[in-house]
Amino acid sequence: KVQGGTNAENLALQNIQARLRMVIAFLLAQLLPWVRGTTGFLLVLGSANVDEGLRGYLTKYDCSSADLNPIGGISKSDLRRFLRWGADNLG
Repeated sequence: KVQGGTNAENLALQNIQARLRMVIAFLLAQLLPWVRGTTGFLLVLGSANVDEGLRGYLTKYDCSSADLNPIGGISKSDLRRFLRWGADNLG
């Protein structure tokens, strides 16, 4: 528990942190082309995997709200195996 807060308060604070992370990601995706003096936009990548979605282990409007989710259809165990294979075989 954070500073003696209740479970509900702690969960609310964790959800705010996750949602702010996505808001900041979209803000940067919208502002970076302007800062660079170009036109267009950037896409925000998500990091939620299929196991989180099936179990309901996600915060609404956090990493599940990205423009693209490259690992959205991959289970956590398959992703770990792929990353180990990549580290071993691709350096």
